[in-house]
Amino acid sequence: MSIDLAERSADLLANCLYANIATSRDDVPWNTPVTAIPDSALTFYWSSWKEAVHSHNIAANPRAFLTFYDSTRIRGTNNLRGIYLQCEAGEVTGIDEAEKAFRLLYPDDTVDLTSFLGDGIKRFYRATPRRAWLNSLSEKELAPDTLKMRTEVSLEDVKAALT
Repeated sequence: MSIDLAERSADLLANCLYANIATSRDDVPWNTPVTAIPDSALTFYWSSWKEAVHSHNIAANPRAFLTFYDSTRIRGTNNLRGIYLQCEAGEVTGIDEAEKAFRLLYPDDTVDLTSFLGDGIKRFYRATPRRAWLNSLSEKELAPDTLKMRTEVSLEDVKAALT
């Protein structure tokens, strides 16, 4: 394949602010769209209401799955335009990490953690990828002999490509 998979992944992550975060609790799946921003270590941060279903799911089960994709593409041309991330997720509880998340998500605002810690109604959350894949076939390219539609991408290579 002539396209550098890590570069394509980094491009998607740099240009697609919105992620779908899949969580579950007691075998009940839940999917939530959020704005998720990665740091240089490829840890993703977002903010949510602490009483949201996905927030409770993450507290009970840290396994999460994030997807980012190019929603502007023409239908059927999604080859290498979606990244899938198997992650461990959790609530941000420390002040230093909360400040970091605030700066990533609200770069033009003065840091104010009142709503995100203690008695605040919101929280920051993080997801750390364990594995990553790009979709490697579009729906138009499926054939009777298709065995897989995703290609694994090195997380270390994606991190390097993001910097």
